[in-house]
Amino acid sequence: MQGHDELIKILNEAIALEYTACVQYNQHSMLLTGRDRRLFEDLFKEHSRESLDHAKIWGDRIVYLGGMPKPEVGAIRQSTNLDEMLQMDLEIEEKAVEIYSRAHKACKHEPTLYMLENHILDEDKDVEELKKLLGKVKVTGAHSAEPKTASGG
Repeated sequence: MQGHDELIKILNEAIALEYTACVQYNQHSMLLTGRDRRLFEDLFKEHSRESLDHAKIWGDRIVYLGGMPKPEVGAIRQSTNLDEMLQMDLEIEEKAVEIYSRAHKACKHEPTLYMLENHILDEDKDVEELKKLLGKVKVTGAHSAEPKTASGG
């Protein structure tokens, strides 16, 4: 297929981010200690596998569109502090939403467009989960101690 150069370039950027996320999540799963290890190790390992799967999906798509996937990995950020790890991972997931949204805007291939829409939703779900784990989601309207009745009183 021709005419997908910009999309392929952006998807290669996404693949590099997915490889980076895969290694970073894996490192985080290994660096956890204490009770944090028991609570979060599986989450980090799951996200690592998911990132590797994403790299494969989009690498296959690049080949289908006539391009060459680039096996690049960015800087891996490490910490032994759970909050710092979660913040680092939130930043990488937010970057993924941004990259896949740019790919969506550049996409002229309808089936790939649908794939990108679903993928953006999946990445945003990861952003939501990490924001909740970090306590960055504030619930409003839940502070009333008085139960409301059906009659309003």
